[in-house]
Amino acid sequence: MKKLLYLVAAIGLLFTSCEYDDSELNNRVDDLENRVTELEETIAALNQDIAGVRTLVEAMQNNVYVSRIVEGETGYEVYFTNGEKITIADGKAGEAGKDGVTVTVLLDEDGLYYWAVTKDGSTSYLLDDNGNKLPVKGEKGNTPLMRVVMEGETGYWEASYDNGETWERILLEDGTPVTTSGGAGGLFKDARIDKDTNTAIFEFLDGDTIEIPMGSELYINFKGEAVEMADFKYGETQTFEMEAKGVLKTVVTTPDEWKASYDKETMIWSITAPTAEHAACADKEGEVSIIYFGDENRSSVVTLKVQIGAFVSVAEEDMTIEATADEATYEVPYTADGEVTVEQVDAWISATVADGIASIVVAQNTGAARTGTIKLVAKSNEVVITVNQPDGVKLLPYGYRAGSEEVVFAKPLAEISGLSAAAANHIAVTNDYVIVSATNETPVVLNATTGEYVGTLNLGELAGKNAAITSDDAGNIIVSTLNDGGFMRIGRMKGIDSTPEIFIERETTEYGSSISVIGDVYDDAIITLMYAIWSQGGTTGHWRYIVTDGVPGDVYWSKIGQGDLAAELTDANGTNLLNNTKGDVIYRDMGEGAPYFMSGYSSNRFIWAEGGVTKAYQVTTNSNCGAVCLDVEQFNNAYYLMTACDTYFTWALGDASIYMADVTTIDNFKAGVVRIPTGDYGWNAASTGGNTDCALKVSADGVYMYIYVLHPNATLGCIRVDCLDI
Repeated sequence: MKKLLYLVAAIGLLFTSCEYDDSELNNRVDDLENRVTELEETIAALNQDIAGVRTLVEAMQNNVYVSRIVEGETGYEVYFTNGEKITIADGKAGEAGKDGVTVTVLLDEDGLYYWAVTKDGSTSYLLDDNGNKLPVKGEKGNTPLMRVVMEGETGYWEASYDNGETWERILLEDGTPVTTSGGAGGLFKDARIDKDTNTAIFEFLDGDTIEIPMGSELYINFKGEAVEMADFKYGETQTFEMEAKGVLKTVVTTPDEWKASYDKETMIWSITAPTAEHAACADKEGEVSIIYFGDENRSSVVTLKVQIGAFVSVAEEDMTIEATADEATYEVPYTADGEVTVEQVDAWISATVADGIASIVVAQNTGAARTGTIKLVAKSNEVVITVNQPDGVKLLPYGYRAGSEEVVFAKPLAEISGLSAAAANHIAVTNDYVIVSATNETPVVLNATTGEYVGTLNLGELAGKNAAITSDDAGNIIVSTLNDGGFMRIGRMKGIDSTPEIFIERETTEYGSSISVIGDVYDDAIITLMYAIWSQGGTTGHWRYIVTDGVPGDVYWSKIGQGDLAAELTDANGTNLLNNTKGDVIYRDMGEGAPYFMSGYSSNRFIWAEGGVTKAYQVTTNSNCGAVCLDVEQFNNAYYLMTACDTYFTWALGDASIYMADVTTIDNFKAGVVRIPTGDYGWNAASTGGNTDCALKVSADGVYMYIYVLHPNATLGCIRVDCLDI
């Protein structure tokens, strides 16, 4: 096993207390500790010097001179005429290391310097993964990092050419790994000034040298952090504080219609972008340069890339929102030169942008006062909008607040463009949308909080074949087919702008007209499908697929038996009251051994099942209605099971209702069901071929639960409940 210089601590664990002469072991440990210390010092000096070598080579190639060399206790500080400075180690501590490694540079026939390594007098070029030499400077140039990997008592040198992301062993030309048993110091033996030639000489441990002329300092640099690119608005002036030395004269160059000046006294570089009036004839981007001159006809240049940017701006008075504790949307005007996007910072603040308005949605606060931000981002800048929200209301410790039912919207199906109201049969609810489908028709997409028309759903190869549609807990959309050429197919979609990916396909004509999903079909989920064919006497038969990491397993067929409740679930004629000719099955959660539930026509019961056996039940509606749909949602520490029913007879319209039960525990389930009489709202009509469906969705802040019901041939309705402690 590889260990990076950390083998010493493990030595002491190899032995327990007993009587023996441990002097040899102690000497060995001391030796290893000394070697590790040497190697750590070597690596630090080596990586510092490798960076220094690159600077030296770049100085030679760019006509930059050395202004002075200051010798210290362990190395040298080298100052350049362009204001840069490097520190290099002297390497004397490892000069006598018999098997140390030396990184150096070699001048090749093409006139460029390349990285190389010397081991015991043998020098090899450092090569990249493709076997190419690595130039010290150039488009392919990379400054390597070095380290030692210990295997047993031998250290192997490795190099990284991507700033430490990956490492590879250093080999000599014959393929022999470069090893070490001790430190080799830095790369340089000496750094000195030859006064006769006025040259700085840098001597490597192997005797090779780099020579750079001496000169007085001459530079203009940015003060502090260097600036490579600056974005401007039309007509904007920006100033940059510079630092300079040895400059006698300057010349400033600009792109067309740009203006710039440099003040030698204040060392301020001022740049002004073209005005909007001159935009047509101006360069939108380019380089502004200061060419500067010193003594002995020396010169150099400092350059700044400039461009007309794309900015977003918000008035000062709109930069802070003083929100209320309630959920609310605040409109903030902005101006922009191009595209603007939103970067969410705090989960309780979201936003959309359109037509110069940022619609910022602040979730209801159920805790202490809080402050958050959200960003409007353009190409050249970003604007941070601050939201302050006061103390919020408290939440109930469990479940929803009785009596909090509130109608959000009631959308007549006849008003939905492109939908056959009488044939509507399924809904799927995502975070933002509710999708309504009718068999073999194009599903319609509505706004989930207003019911307003948004568009249609492209079902791709499942178009005209869809039997059912639903959504999972992650907001993905799932579509199933019934008897699609003798097959059932199930597709999944990550949003309304995608098309289904078929990920389950099975030869059958008996399943696919109803489907329920919990979890995330792109991760872990449970998919259940009820037997679809009308059968005399009905059935509880259903299929289950378990999806793991987005991959569905084999199908599992099951029925739900009466168990110990057989007497209660059998009528006087011996009919099994569990059986349905149409229905739905859904699991409560993804936990092992979690209960699952069934409802259908005409048992019209919530069935709590475990392991294929009924453990409890609750009657929901009478035989005039069909409670053929189910959904489960966790809300404020409670699990809720929902069904909705319609009547097929005009004289029983008032029986249509939503039924809900707390299924957190079986005892809670046995306590009864809650009925919301949608028939009293006038939401339903006698069904002429559609199918009732329902869905539950919890708001992002966990304060509200939305209850959706589809009454075919009538209305799509939405009711909201909350868990506020008021």
